[in-house]
Amino acid sequence: MYPDFLGIGAQKSGTTWLHAMLSQHRDIWLPHLKELHYFDRKFPVNESDGFLNPTPRQGVAGNHLRRRIQRFSLDKLRERLQIHRLSDLGWEFKFIFGAWDDAWYSSLFENHAGRMTGEITPAYSCLGPTAISHIYNLMPHAKLILLLRDPIDRAWSHAKMDLATTRRRNPRSVTEDDYIAHFNSRASRLRGDYLRTINCWLEKYPEDQLFIGFFDQIESEPEILLTRILDFLGVNSSADAIHADPRSAVNAGQKASIPQRLHQHLASLYIDDLQILAQRYEHHPTRWLDKCKNAL
Repeated sequence: MYPDFLGIGAQKSGTTWLHAMLSQHRDIWLPHLKELHYFDRKFPVNESDGFLNPTPRQGVAGNHLRRRIQRFSLDKLRERLQIHRLSDLGWEFKFIFGAWDDAWYSSLFENHAGRMTGEITPAYSCLGPTAISHIYNLMPHAKLILLLRDPIDRAWSHAKMDLATTRRRNPRSVTEDDYIAHFNSRASRLRGDYLRTINCWLEKYPEDQLFIGFFDQIESEPEILLTRILDFLGVNSSADAIHADPRSAVNAGQKASIPQRLHQHLASLYIDDLQILAQRYEHHPTRWLDKCKNAL
């Protein structure tokens, strides 16, 4: 039983909000652990050059087991015991100690009780043709959800997380050159290359199986965005079907304006993509493009 839908990104674009909303819908089952990272570790992207390894990585189960055990800390266990059912513990042990293959991945979605199933891993936006072909062969009818954010804001949020929050550094100790190096890194550029993501997934999946939403709507009209997503999935979109407040802030990062030099650098990196996105999707990307031009 493979999932009925995948949230494929983009990173720092509202996928935590999406997981929180969908996991509280009565007709949807999601793993309580967001970001399973199955396909991006089965088919890892070499972020130094952006090319996908042509074959699945061999011998990764042991490394993945270590990663899974690290995620299963006592603090997280206590947190989950307070929030989730005890039955979730069985899923946790399967996730940690399973065989780490397609059959294992499929087994993670067995206890759905007739509900629609899905998972959300933003790193899937970085996958290339080999991985996407594999996913399509497993689940050709899966629906895909891609949330996009102004790529300049996304890159800034990503850099702050990597350089300050994750490393527990004082943000003031991060230099502008540190930020620029992060903006230029393949890891950041790949996650902000929305055109590549869309084109790669549409090489296998028909366009009507890909939903594209915008982070801006989470801030301005989350109820409308959530209704559109639920309609796309084909589940009840009435207010009584979901036990969550779409306007609740989930994983909201600290608001901090981008220094002028950094804004200009990011604008130079993304203006060409933004011009294409604005032509293709108009409203929100057009605003992103206008902001980009103002920064130059």
